[in-house]
Amino acid sequence: MEYASRLQRFIAFVIDAIVLIVIVGVLSAIGIVEFAASEEASTTDSLIQAMIVVGYYVILTVAFGATLGKMAMGMKVVDRDGNKAGAGPVLIREIVARALGTLLTVVVGAGIGNLVGAAVGIVIVIMILFDERRQGLHDKIGGTFVVKAR
Repeated sequence: MEYASRLQRFIAFVIDAIVLIVIVGVLSAIGIVEFAASEEASTTDSLIQAMIVVGYYVILTVAFGATLGKMAMGMKVVDRDGNKAGAGPVLIREIVARALGTLLTVVVGAGIGNLVGAAVGIVIVIMILFDERRQGLHDKIGGTFVVKAR
């Protein structure tokens, strides 16, 4: 397997973040949900946004092997054997990477939830930077790899 570069992964992340900001922005503009960062946002809004984010990553990765950002950067998510990752590993991967902080915020409070979410994000970045296979915590837990698509 030829692992995706750290720069490719970063650019894909930025592309996906922009796509998600647009999606949530449109939903906010039409009154379906408030931005979680706003004063008016509720726990329900935060959960809806977490579901949108996890849904985006899970649905696209399970269906196509990659999100829009990863597709644009010529990457895909695979399992240990180099096959397209299945729904279970992808769901685990994305909950760890994208929703753990939000879920903990709802269960135990914003302070701990935000702290854990930020800590997980930092650990993911550090692991990708220093791991020889460029796996983040979420990849290791989900048993996935981000590789160059052929």
